Amino acid sequence: MTVSAPSHRSSPVAPTALIVAMVATALVGIVGSHLAIWIFIAAAGLLVAEAAFASLRWPRAVLVGVVLSPILDRYLLPGLLPPDAQTLAHLLSEALLVTVGTALLVRAARRSSIRAAFDHSTVRLTLVFVLLGAISAVLNAVPIMQALSGIGFTIDAVALFVLARLVGFTTRQAVVAIGAVVGLVLAGAVVAVAQALLSPDLLGLSALRGRFGEAYRLAAFFGDPNVFAAFLSASIPFTLFGATGLRTKRVRRIALATAFLLVLALWLSFSRGGWLGAIGGFAIASLIVDHRPIRVGAAVMVLALLVALFMPRNLLCPTCEARPDLVGSTFGRVDTVGTGRDLRVLFVLNGMPILADHPLLGVGPGIYGGAAADIYGTPVYARYGTDKLFANATQRTVDDFWLHLVVESGLLGLTAYLAMIATALAPIIRRARMATMKRGVVLAGITGAVTGLALNAVTTMLLEANSVAFLFWFLLGIGSQLAVEPDSEPARAPILDGAG
Repeated sequence: MTVSAPSHRSSPVAPTALIVAMVATALVGIVGSHLAIWIFIAAAGLLVAEAAFASLRWPRAVLVGVVLSPILDRYLLPGLLPPDAQTLAHLLSEALLVTVGTALLVRAARRSSIRAAFDHSTVRLTLVFVLLGAISAVLNAVPIMQALSGIGFTIDAVALFVLARLVGFTTRQAVVAIGAVVGLVLAGAVVAVAQALLSPDLLGLSALRGRFGEAYRLAAFFGDPNVFAAFLSASIPFTLFGATGLRTKRVRRIALATAFLLVLALWLSFSRGGWLGAIGGFAIASLIVDHRPIRVGAAVMVLALLVALFMPRNLLCPTCEARPDLVGSTFGRVDTVGTGRDLRVLFVLNGMPILADHPLLGVGPGIYGGAAADIYGTPVYARYGTDKLFANATQRTVDDFWLHLVVESGLLGLTAYLAMIATALAPIIRRARMATMKRGVVLAGITGAVTGLALNAVTTMLLEANSVAFLFWFLLGIGSQLAVEPDSEPARAPILDGAG
């Protein structure tokens, strides 16, 4: 997919002016929300419109913003808004996806480039998944809005796969786009380490108390330690592969230092799913793509763990608990799993009879374990005793995306979804084995990130909630292009965007 060269007619002032306008609109919305809800709604609508306009000229930069927008609307904005505006703020990322996606489709139609973006096995298999969901909904008499919500919540993020292919990324542009994501996560890691050193409430942030002796679990400005850990586990493979695969020693050292900070923050999050995703994803990618970083990765993991265990804590908060029990709390979690008392294990045990009764097509989209089932309700919980497990849970979710998927969609739906991922990932792995330098690092990193997030989804609903699913499918979209593009790219290819 070719990328247009930058236009000399474009003014460098234009993007600056638009950014200032968008920031001003956001500030008006935040301040105005405390005066009247209509001010917030109007400002949010204007912000979405500004983003759509910007996407016509700077599509790749705006697309990265859309990928990161769930962090804004789920974790940063709500703390600044009154209660009646917080629920509306959660819709911002979805509104951005729809509006920016529509604008980019119009842009692509004018350039006659839509067909190439949609011409991929993953897109065709997505349609198969939707068809299977529709059949399951009819057979199980699922209300139409609940069925649409269940299917939509599961696959809406696949739009990022198509949009990434629609605008096109060279290796250089992919490095910048992924670097922006890693940079934001690195900022979060620095804040989390500062919280551990100084105070959990640093900068007005809060820390979540764990259920297994963890005095606090750190998440920086991401709000949720599991989401924070997922972003960390997706970022770590890029830095570890970069520490051995980039060209200059200076850049490799920067990548190594970045990897250390990310891994240290990962340990401090106390997210066992995040640990599983980061270690498992990186290890699998190393074994099947490039085994050279394994020793470096293992050394970084061990060193960061030792620092997390013995670093000074709470220097500005003498009344805080001095040192969360990283090791003891983890053994406590493992013990509950081994003895069958862990809630996630109980959900699996409860879900197996449901799957046994509906093996091929499941109980229907939106009926089990996800957001749609929580919003609309479901008779399945009472019928199979799932309600008893939810009695002591803070959220009505099974906290296992794959369990949710297979029970709702059956073995056929699960197979279709896994095939959607596999047909995108397999060419990335093949090309990563041959590629070198930046392209090799990007493709190997995508392999590790996607694999890690898939593993992490065993312990939470990551691939349904758009905060992480956006990144998951965006990375696959970028990788699907780099896996087939020639190694050379235009000498004048812009850093991230050409003129619209």
